[in-house]
Amino acid sequence: MAPQGLVQLPEDPKEYFGIQLQRPPRGGIENEHVSYHIDSVLSIWYASVMDYEQGINDPASRFALAVFRVNGVLMNAGEKLTKPLAQSSARWQILGRAGYTPQTVSQMAREMGLARQSVQRVADALQRDGLVVLEAIPTDKRTALLTLTPAGQEVLAKIYKRNAEWTRRISGRISAHEFEKAIESLEHIRIIIEEDLHE
Repeated sequence: MAPQGLVQLPEDPKEYFGIQLQRPPRGGIENEHVSYHIDSVLSIWYASVMDYEQGINDPASRFALAVFRVNGVLMNAGEKLTKPLAQSSARWQILGRAGYTPQTVSQMAREMGLARQSVQRVADALQRDGLVVLEAIPTDKRTALLTLTPAGQEVLAKIYKRNAEWTRRISGRISAHEFEKAIESLEHIRIIIEEDLHE
C-alpha cells in the first residue's frame, strides 16, 4: 500500500500506455518493469509528493499546488470511470477529441498541451484495439485524421454515460455558482500566465 496521501500506481502494465520505467532494485526484486502512461500519472504523483514539502505559503505556489491536486483527483476519477471498460483517462481524452472532431495527432497534442509522442502512443494503442483509425485527407494524402470506429463510438458513449452519472453526484455537492466562479478565476490566471510565457 502507498503511504497515506500518495497514489498507489498500478501493477498491471495494461492500465497505462507509453513509457517503460525501470524501478531501482527494491525488496530483493531487481529490474522490475512496470508500464505507466506518463501523462496520466505525473500530475497525480507531483501533487502527492508536494504534500510533504514544507514552507509553501505564498499564494502563487499554493494555487499551483491546488491545481495539481485537482488535476490529480480528476485523473483518478477518470481512471475509476474508465477502468470497467478496459480504458484509461489518457485513452478517454483521445477518444473524446476524435469523437468531437477528427484531428491529426499533432493537432490533438498541441491543443492538449502534451508532447506529440505521448499522444501518438495512446493513439497507436487505440488503433490496435480497433477503436480509432487514421483516415487520409483527400486533398493531402500525407496528413491523416484520427477518427473513431463504430467500436470506438460505442466505448465513448459508455464512458460518457458513466461520466454523466458521476457529474450528477458531484453537482449535488458543488453549486453551479461555485463552478462558474472557479472557471472565471482559472481563465483569468491562465491568460496572465500565457502572456508571461510569450513575453
